[in-house]
Amino acid sequence: MLWLLYALGAAVIWGVNYAVSGRLLEKGMSPQTLFLVDMVFGVLAMAVVISLMGKWPTVALEIKTAQPQLLLLIVAVMASVSAGLLIFMSIEAKNATVASLIEISYPLFTAFFAWALFRQNTVSLSTIIGAFLIIAGVVIVARGNR
Repeated sequence: MLWLLYALGAAVIWGVNYAVSGRLLEKGMSPQTLFLVDMVFGVLAMAVVISLMGKWPTVALEIKTAQPQLLLLIVAVMASVSAGLLIFMSIEAKNATVASLIEISYPLFTAFFAWALFRQNTVSLSTIIGAFLIIAGVVIVARGNR
C-alpha cells in the first residue's frame, strides 16, 4: 500500500504545482522561464539530496552502467522534459484545472506504449472500465471548454 500513498502524495503536490504555476503564468511569466527555473531548482535540490545521502558513487555507477539502456534513458528524459514544457504551455493557453484534466489521460498512453514498446499487457476489466472513464472525462472537459 506504500505505492498508493506515494502516488496520492504526488497527486497532491502536482495539484499545488499546477495551481501555483497557473497563477505565475497568468501574471506574465513565460512557460519557458517557469520550466527553466523548475529544472534548475530540480537539479540543485537533487544534488543536495544525493550529497546528504552520500549517494554520488551509486549515481555515478548507475549512469556508467546504463550503457545497455542508454537509448531508453535518453527517450525517458526527453519525454519528461517535453511533457513538462508542454503542460506549462497548456496551462498558459487555458488554465491549470482544464489542462490537468486533459493531461490526466496519460495512463491510456502509458498502457499503449508499454504494450507497443515492451509487449506488457496489463489489460483487465478494471483497467478497461478506468480507461473508458478517462476517455469520457476528457471528452466532457474538452467539449465544455472549446
